[in-house]
Amino acid sequence: MKRILLLFCLLTGTFVFSQVVANQVDDFQDGTTQSWRIGNAAGASDMPMNISDAGPTGDGDNCLQYTSVGGGGVASKMVIYTQNLQWSGDFLSENIGNIDMDVRVQTNDLNLRIALQGSDGTRICSTNSVAVSANGTWTSIGIPISAADFTVLSGSGNATSVLTDVVTLRLLSSNTPTWAGADVVASILQVDNITASPVLSTTDFETQNNDFVISPNPAKSKLNIKLANADGDTKLEVFDVLGKRVYKGALTSLNSSVNVSNWKSGIYLVRVSNNKAIQTKRFIKQ
Repeated sequence: MKRILLLFCLLTGTFVFSQVVANQVDDFQDGTTQSWRIGNAAGASDMPMNISDAGPTGDGDNCLQYTSVGGGGVASKMVIYTQNLQWSGDFLSENIGNIDMDVRVQTNDLNLRIALQGSDGTRICSTNSVAVSANGTWTSIGIPISAADFTVLSGSGNATSVLTDVVTLRLLSSNTPTWAGADVVASILQVDNITASPVLSTTDFETQNNDFVISPNPAKSKLNIKLANADGDTKLEVFDVLGKRVYKGALTSLNSSVNVSNWKSGIYLVRVSNNKAIQTKRFIKQ
């Protein structure tokens, strides 16, 4: 896991903040919450917890769990955050286009968003939420974080200025973009494999000779994937417009097909990735 740890300078009494890096992952395998918390008024029992053997792959897979209790007071809202640590810094220079994660929700449904605060105090939040049902099953979601994906809530800056100098990142549930108005709800959120996923342009991808072609598009029954080359470690993922992953598989040959006849009509994002690059294209299911 690519991570940069917070360095304390004991001699000067100052410290250096971490910098977000592409492909970093909070997988909670170290037994900690990896800096995720709720407000300072909360006691230890209110804070997010590291839960062993509860992640998407079961035994041996840890995850983070936070329980919001609704009502009023401490831990009433569904919001967790990290500040001036591994999720701070310049997301644009790292070309991070998505924050992907595995989530499981129980008790009440959630509408998950990312909210960010820049060093100048400007606050932004995802314009669109990702709806996650409280069905107790793990699902993979992706929350896009380009400047166009955010609503500015307050401050003199804009989404671009915040993304170049993030100091606080919040994961919250809300029906509308917000900073402090997260849902007051009784719900259990488990989250794992929070990933800073980079997105390369088509030009970058073609330079690496890894461009792919989808056909037909639109399609009713079959989605064909054609790779420029196959390196044996290429992954295919398909997300709906709400960020939910509807398909995951490995691409082991230059030409592959996926049966989409049972998918709902609409727009999907087809992502092909390997250890060098990621590219996403739009697919329309008729």
